[in-house]
Amino acid sequence: MRRYLPWIGALVILIVFTLMTYGVMQQIERQGANDGPLRLASEVSSELARGSGTTIDAMPRVDLSNSLAPFVVVFGVDGKPSSGNGYLHGALASPPSGVISTARKAGQGSVTWQPSTGLRFATVSIRSGDRVVMAGQSLAPSEHRTESIGTIIAMGGLGAVLILVLTFASWELFRRRE
Repeated sequence: MRRYLPWIGALVILIVFTLMTYGVMQQIERQGANDGPLRLASEVSSELARGSGTTIDAMPRVDLSNSLAPFVVVFGVDGKPSSGNGYLHGALASPPSGVISTARKAGQGSVTWQPSTGLRFATVSIRSGDRVVMAGQSLAPSEHRTESIGTIIAMGGLGAVLILVLTFASWELFRRRE
């Protein structure tokens, strides 16, 4: 049994490395999904501070139930949506109130918002004076990439395990012939 320990150890290391690779890749992909909303929220926040709303005015209305387009919603002092282009069920989109109050207190916040089954959004909220600007985008493309890359990593991991098993079998065969 002792002579098999290095092989078992190699197998465990290979499996752990494959799982770690997937975990790191998934986190990079998910964190990257915040980049677009962060840029948009930052731009709109800067415009609002200057008394402008050019970006919001130029953006087409986005129905969050069927669009992958980025969206922005501005929340007033009362925490209710006052302007923007992101609509859900015919009204300006509004995440749970804690998202906006947290951004108001901390200055900024990022959350994954799931208003209903099948709809998930990467959102970034930034305080802008007495308002909060929330920008977001669908996570569907990111989740699809994560799934595809996960499949590739799993296939690579299985291939590596197969090579390890074949190497072990060859080693064992040669050892017995000696």
